[in-house]
Amino acid sequence: MHISGGAGKASIHQPNRQIWAIAGPAIIANSSTPIVGLVDTWAIGHLPGAVHLAAVGVGATVFSYVFWAFGFLRMGTTGLVAQANGRKDIDSIIRIVARSLVFGSFVAVCLIALQALLFRASIAALAPPDTTVTLYATYFDIRIWSAPAILIIYGITGYLIGVARAKAALVLQLILNTANVGLNLLFVLGLNMGVEGIALGSLLAEWLAAISGLTIIARHFGARRLATEFCTSAFWRLRGFFELAQTNGYIFVRTLLLMTALSLVTREAGLISEQALAASHVLNIFMLLISLGLDGFAYAVEALAGAAYGKGAKREFAFWVSATSKWALFAALLYTIIFYVMGDTIIALLTNNADVRAAAESALIAIIWLPFASVWCYQLDGIFIGATATRAMMMTMAISFIVFISIAGVLSVNWGLKGLWTAVVIFSACRGITQIIYYPYILRKLNPKA
Repeated sequence: MHISGGAGKASIHQPNRQIWAIAGPAIIANSSTPIVGLVDTWAIGHLPGAVHLAAVGVGATVFSYVFWAFGFLRMGTTGLVAQANGRKDIDSIIRIVARSLVFGSFVAVCLIALQALLFRASIAALAPPDTTVTLYATYFDIRIWSAPAILIIYGITGYLIGVARAKAALVLQLILNTANVGLNLLFVLGLNMGVEGIALGSLLAEWLAAISGLTIIARHFGARRLATEFCTSAFWRLRGFFELAQTNGYIFVRTLLLMTALSLVTREAGLISEQALAASHVLNIFMLLISLGLDGFAYAVEALAGAAYGKGAKREFAFWVSATSKWALFAALLYTIIFYVMGDTIIALLTNNADVRAAAESALIAIIWLPFASVWCYQLDGIFIGATATRAMMMTMAISFIVFISIAGVLSVNWGLKGLWTAVVIFSACRGITQIIYYPYILRKLNPKA
C-alpha cells in the first residue's frame, strides 16, 4: 500500500507485518505478566485461609497505584520518542531518554524517603481488614525498595516502544517476569516464606530487569555517547526537566485517577467481606489477561501513528489508527468468547477456597463483557499517547472517573461483587466513548494532504 501527499510520498509496505512486528513481541511479553500473577495467586491461594491472598491483593493494588502513578515515564517517553523518531531526530531521542531516567530516579528516591507516610496513607485509603494488616506491612517494607528499578524500567520501555524495537522490550519483560516467577516459587514453596517471599522475589526480579535495561540502552546509543549527554551543562538545565514534567503532568493526573478508581475496587470489595476482597484479587487476573493482547496493539499504534504524527502526516496517522484497531477489536472478541467458555475453570485454577471461588464466580458475567468494553480505551490511549494529546487523556479520564465513583458504591451495596465489577465495565466503556468524541480534534492538527 502507498500513501502519498503534497509534501512527498510515504510508503507503507505490508502494514499487518509492521503491526505484528510490534504487537507480537509485546503480546508475548505481556503474556508473561499474567503468568506472574497466576503463579503468585496460585502459590498464596493454596495457603490456609484467605488472609494471605487478601494481603497480597492489597499490596499489589497499593504498589500498582504508587508505581503506575508515574507511568507517564513510560507513556510520555513513548510518545515523544515516537514523534522524534518520525522526524529522524536522534539527538532529541537520546536527550528524552536520559532525562526520563534521571527524573524517574529522583521520584524513586522521594518515594523511599516518604515510605512511612505512604504506608499510613494506604491503610487509610483502602481500609483493609485488620487480619491482613501485619502481612501487608511485611510486603510493603520490602517492595518499596523496588521504586528505582521500576521507574528506570518505565523510561527504558517507553524508548523501546517509541522506536518500534519491540523485540528488545520483549527481552526486558521476559527477564523481569521469568525471574519473578522463579524467585517467587523458590521463596514461597521452596523456603516457605509466604507473603514475604512474594515481595522479595518481585524486588530482586525488578532490579535484575532494570540493570538489563540499562545495558540495552548503553548498547543502542553507545555508552560513551550516553555518558557525554549526562555530562553536558545543557542537559541539566532545569528548563528542560520542567518541560518534560509539564508534558507528562496531564498523564500523571490521568493515571492517578485511573489507579484511584481501581484501588476503590479493592476498598469496596474489602467492605463486602474478606472473601470478596480475595475474590476481587482473583478477578484482577482477568484484567491482566486482557492486557496481554490489547496492550500489544496499543503499543503498535503508539509507535506507528506516533511517528506519522511527528511528521504531520494525517492520512498516514489515520491509516495506522484504523489498521491497528481492527486487530484490537478481533482480540477483544476472542477474549469475550474465552471468558464465557472457560471463566469458571480459570477461577478454579487460581484458588481452591470454596468461598472465594463462589464470590468470584458471582461476578463472572461482568468479566465476560469487560474485554469488549475495554478495547476502545486501550486502543485510544495508544492513539492519544502517540499524538501526545495528554490534556485530552486527563479530561476524558476525569469524566469517566466521576461516573465510576457515582455508581460503584450503589452497585456494590445492591449487587455485591457482581455490581462492583459491573461498575468497572461501565467505567472502561465510558473512557472509550469520551475519547472517541475527542478523536476528531487530534486529526485537525495534522496536514490533510500528507
